[in-house]
Amino acid sequence: MKPARRLTLRFVSYFIIFYLLIITGFIISLVFFAIFINRHVGDDIHIMSSSEIKDDAVVEKGESIKIADYLVKRAGENLGQLYLFNQSMDIVDYTGDTCELCSMTDNEKMALKRPGMHTWEIPKYHLLFLPALPVQPLFEEVVRDWKDKGEVSSELLQRLQDKKASVEIYNEQWDRVEVIGERYKKLHKPQLLEENYDIFEYKELSQNASLEDGSTLVVRMPNPSYKPFDEPFNKAMVLFVSVFFGGHIILLIGIIFLSVSISRQFVRPLVYVISRIELLAQFDYRKVRDKSIHHRKTGKLKRKFKLFQPVDESINNLSKRLSSNERQIKHAEQLREEWITGLSHDLKTPLSSIYGYSTMLASEDYEWTKEEMRVFATTMQEKATYMDALIQDLTYTYQLKNKAIQLEKVLLPLNVWLLQFADEQVSVKVYGDVMLKADELLLKRILDNLITNAKKYTPEGTTVNVEAQNIGQEIMLTIADQGPGIPQEELDNLFERYYRGTNTTDDATGTGLGLAITKQLIDLHDGTISVQSGAEGTVFVIKFKCK
Repeated sequence: MKPARRLTLRFVSYFIIFYLLIITGFIISLVFFAIFINRHVGDDIHIMSSSEIKDDAVVEKGESIKIADYLVKRAGENLGQLYLFNQSMDIVDYTGDTCELCSMTDNEKMALKRPGMHTWEIPKYHLLFLPALPVQPLFEEVVRDWKDKGEVSSELLQRLQDKKASVEIYNEQWDRVEVIGERYKKLHKPQLLEENYDIFEYKELSQNASLEDGSTLVVRMPNPSYKPFDEPFNKAMVLFVSVFFGGHIILLIGIIFLSVSISRQFVRPLVYVISRIELLAQFDYRKVRDKSIHHRKTGKLKRKFKLFQPVDESINNLSKRLSSNERQIKHAEQLREEWITGLSHDLKTPLSSIYGYSTMLASEDYEWTKEEMRVFATTMQEKATYMDALIQDLTYTYQLKNKAIQLEKVLLPLNVWLLQFADEQVSVKVYGDVMLKADELLLKRILDNLITNAKKYTPEGTTVNVEAQNIGQEIMLTIADQGPGIPQEELDNLFERYYRGTNTTDDATGTGLGLAITKQLIDLHDGTISVQSGAEGTVFVIKFKCK
């Protein structure tokens, strides 16, 4: 995968994680809110619909038929009982400890009317909710004792105190004239008219009855199922806000850590890359290791920084390339200095001879004979000829370098063509019919240079062997002599322009550019040249591709 795409995917993944953190925090807040509301707010059984419970209201196991446990629990929370009837109005199952309807006839059951009653029709059955408020039995006993005795018995009073209930008497002007048991805030008459089946919304349960003297008897007690919506809702909102802001604080901390992680994974490598570039700008090509980015043992990038591996490798390659280029530049500079030194020397020496002889000829202090003047002129001509050849070779090397020489290739039968180089010192041998497509004049110059060079540095009485043969898809030419060999230092620079640095006073004549020109001409033919040299002699190997 390309580094740009990997970097894009990495950033996208970070922002997806950031988005998921926000969504997760929001969902957690909603879940806490819902759980809190569910635990602190009652589930009113009256708002339950038949379609909601028709599939799981009844549990049938063989002959056993039971009301589902969740409905049993809900009936108890709503302070009542559930009765399950079949189509014949027979009671199949009920909740609670006592069966109030079991002793009733069908007509009595049909005539039963009680505030808060509710029925549901489900497949094969009917379900009836019958309120069984805990204040109802107390109220009935209080009314019975009050009518019989005009007071509450001590046993009943103890029961009222145990349940924190109270008996209150209001006169016709609705003044509270008597309180027995727990003392609550005075009621207002319109409050007795309220009928609300949501049992969870009232703090108190109350029942009242009118007495013969026109006063009103009221029995009141705390509602054990009191779970108002407003109070827990407010608490839930406080909890929601707390969780919301707490979650955002946690999210903020997470974002900070995520930002630090991004900084560690992106900023540190960038600082490292910039430092490497600065070192390169200072010509420092060392391979730098950052302990926070690289492994101590292997030196490789750590896993979380693998994204920058192509950049690190590119910088390392660039460093190697620049270091190599610098070495090549220094080497080329050294060769250039040697080249200029040699060239200056080879130009200065013949110029000195020409200048010296010309000064002697121009002098009026001597009278030169014709023979002496002829010797002077001959020497000056040789030096001028040498300088002309040197300048021509230099021009030719630059023409080859700039590809200003055009090839005119022809097909040459080497078994015949190479015979022109044979003489008393040169032996030519061609294996088979070897046909080479090349520029005839340039190929002749190549072989002239190599054969002449071999003859020049080979002792008298030894032979220079020239051979040609087909080797696979290549044509190989070899020129082997039996000379003393070439020193390794010279062998490494053999094809450099003007490496030899010849001296016009040496026995070995030439401009010193022959082998450099030879290699350039071979390169122009898409060929290769190599040399092997030792104490037994030197062998030049030229290979051309068959076409």
